[in-house]
Amino acid sequence: MAVGLVTTSARISRLAAALAPESGPRAITRALSLLDEYGAMRISDFAHIDRCSQPSATALVSKLIQQGFATRRRDPNDSRAVVVEITSAGHEQLTRSREAIGKALTPRLSQIDPDLITRLHQDLAELYQALKEQNPQAHSRKAS
Repeated sequence: MAVGLVTTSARISRLAAALAPESGPRAITRALSLLDEYGAMRISDFAHIDRCSQPSATALVSKLIQQGFATRRRDPNDSRAVVVEITSAGHEQLTRSREAIGKALTPRLSQIDPDLITRLHQDLAELYQALKEQNPQAHSRKAS
């Protein structure tokens, strides 16, 4: 059941993004979402959370920085390491991407019982919170 839940939710996310091509590249939206959710972090932590290699994470973060969506600074706890953080422009881009996805989904969701949509939203939010609370260290990779 857990595999089906994760698989279905991932499929819904991919489908929603595909329905809204004006939302921008999915990798950019995903990266901004991670920085928004987890806060400032080292690139190695970003790579771990995103389940990608460190060179891939570095390339993606470099694109975010070039577009003004993120900044890079020295880690205050380790001057050899770099911390990445979302900017206000990154927050704005993330909002635009999410709104584009919502706009693309709205006509399709109108064909589904509104009470079902409300229940699904509430249930998924509760599930997310419960999972996060069971493993708080997996969700607290923020740098200072």
